[in-house]
Amino acid sequence: MTIPQIPDLLEAAGLKKVGPARIRQLAAEDENWPKPIFERGRTRVFDWHAVERYFRNRTLRQGERTDLKKPKEGRQDGGQQ
Repeated sequence: MTIPQIPDLLEAAGLKKVGPARIRQLAAEDENWPKPIFERGRTRVFDWHAVERYFRNRTLRQGERTDLKKPKEGRQDGGQQ
């Protein structure tokens, strides 16, 4: 299935519906996102079972503010820009 088909399939499987834009973001940024089983140009086809497993096992961090995380140690400027 393609990314535009995933939101309705998630809802039918009893999972929270996630929009296509967020799914594209997850596919681009999350290393745990399943690899496409077919890819040609901009079209990517994913295995539904792998995608469903991804969403069932995904850790949600709703409302987490990433701007408040402590800076990583080892920065020369003390974390200031």
